[in-house]
Amino acid sequence: MKLNFSIRYKTPFGQSMHVCIRYIDKDGHVRDVNEPMRTDDGDTWTVETAGIVFTHVPIRYLVYTYQVEDDAGKVMRKEWNAVPRMFGLDVSRNYIFHDIWRDLSLQHYIYPVSQEREAKQVGSMPCFNCSVIFRISAPQVRENCLVAVLGSEPTLGVWNVRRYLPMHYVGDGDWMLTINAYAMVFPFEFKYVVVDKATHDIVEWESGDNRKADVIRLEDGEQLVIYGGNIRTKCKLVYHDELLGIDDITNHEIRELYI
Repeated sequence: MKLNFSIRYKTPFGQSMHVCIRYIDKDGHVRDVNEPMRTDDGDTWTVETAGIVFTHVPIRYLVYTYQVEDDAGKVMRKEWNAVPRMFGLDVSRNYIFHDIWRDLSLQHYIYPVSQEREAKQVGSMPCFNCSVIFRISAPQVRENCLVAVLGSEPTLGVWNVRRYLPMHYVGDGDWMLTINAYAMVFPFEFKYVVVDKATHDIVEWESGDNRKADVIRLEDGEQLVIYGGNIRTKCKLVYHDELLGIDDITNHEIRELYI
């Protein structure tokens, strides 16, 4: 099993990016590893590691986060990690993680996530010989709606509004989908959409440019994991008008809603 991590982040001189990986076996035992990353341009940081294979008990999950360290190993900055990046693992596969840095997300205390929405276990997501795994944070999506993927490839519906691929809610406002990438042509473009559960119609598209999967191809056994940060859709904000003494509602577009 090989793990390949990639993230864009401009660090100050004398500091470097590290990925902190936690391996969890089926009995709940953990092993933590800190992997230093490298960069050729000061912007894109990468590392490839063979991962850890437990001798007697198979690995079930991988959880990881990024942090910035100085030359002495002092941690200068950590990602927000209240909602962990957790993925089920198949040790016979190789994984490619394309990430963006996560800071404290305002969404997770402005928009409480409903506890009634049934979450799918991350470890039960399917695994194909070649897969693309989409993950997006969308805590503002209402209970009567779901998140879906639509894109340029036939597997992703060729932008046909009736051929979107519904995603699975995995808890804490996050949605995931694993698709078989065997017949897909790379690179491709895609967007996340919000779908009404009752009518099955798309009620909102993400704003901004199309998202892109920039890999050239996937080899046998490779799993491409695309973490998309926040879904770029509008949501309702309730605020109190001190002058009039009343509550009011406004629509706010979620883009990079971080502090």
